[in-house]
This record gives sequence, C-alpha cells and structure tokens, in this order.
Amino acid sequence: MSEFSPEADAFFQTLKTRRVCRSYTDQPVADAQLRRITEAGRWASSGGNRHIHKFLIVRDAETIRRVRSVAPGMLVEPPAMIVILTDKEAAERECIQLDVDQINQGDVGTAAMNMQNMAHALGLGSCPVTSFSHSGVGVMLGLPDHLEAEWIIMIGHPKPTQRGLGTGAPKPLTARDLTWWDRVGHHDPV
Repeated sequence: MSEFSPEADAFFQTLKTRRVCRSYTDQPVADAQLRRITEAGRWASSGGNRHIHKFLIVRDAETIRRVRSVAPGMLVEPPAMIVILTDKEAAERECIQLDVDQINQGDVGTAAMNMQNMAHALGLGSCPVTSFSHSGVGVMLGLPDHLEAEWIIMIGHPKPTQRGLGTGAPKPLTARDLTWWDRVGHHDPV
C-alpha cells in the first residue's frame, strides 16, 4: 500500500511507464486526442505566464515527409506531429530577449513533456525531435518569419515491439542516484 493518494500513484505510474516511441502503426490519431495533447502543452509552466508559444498540428503525410527530409532526428514518418513554435512577435511584445533569456527553452521543454505524458495517458506513443534545420522546417511548413520551430513531437499509435535493455546498456539509475540532501554527496536525509 502506498503512502500517497491513488491519484498521485496513478500519475507517477504514467510518468514511469512513458517511453520514447519511434515506431508507429498507420492508424490515424483522432482530432480529440491531438486537441487534448495541445491542451496539456498549454497547461505547462510558462515564464511570467506569458505563453509565447504556438502548437502546429500536422497530419498531412506529404508535409510530414518533407519535414523529415530536413530533420535527421526524425527517424520515421509518424501519422501526426506537433511542432512547438516560438512566436517572436509575442516575445517582443512581452519584452523577452530570445537570444539572452533562458526561459524560452525551459517553457518549450515543459510543454513538450506535458504533451508526451498526455499522449502516453491516451495510449499513444510520442518522440521529441530536436535535430532539424530550423529554416528548412520553416520553409517546409510555410511558416511566417515571426514563427520559429523549436521542437517537433511525433505522435502515433505505437507498433508493438519487444522492449529490453541490450548488452552494454547503461545501468538504470534510481532517483536516489541523482539526488543529494542538503549537501553534495549526501544521498539520504540526515
């Protein structure tokens, strides 16, 4: 029996079981699911609650193929993808200096993580893509100059695959391995 609420345990189970998915079936992703995933992205933390990001849902196979041609990190063509965009005009209105402020990447990362966790909760697979030509993706998507692609989240129904750690895989870490209490090197509370 857990010392935490059933809701906290269910949420933690979602976090623990989410995996990067790089193999998808051809089954389309429902509009309602994609909407819910972007709603999860909207509820991510946002520095100063300024929300300078937009989410572009792409389902057209030809557009996805073209984007993949300039995205070496996109190993497959998923049924759908969500592109997290920074609205540079909104950033300027909010006095955010994109070339100086670190908050933009934090906001993009939290939105991406919320969306990936929601995709998993909906029974979908997802994979973040950060290795791509920003200008190339902008051209392939017909983005106006004030919108810049930051991350691509591939979304789809996962193909069943055999999972397991291969020989030579790094040893799994625990939260204790990564956590210190009060001083560096103390892995347990005093």
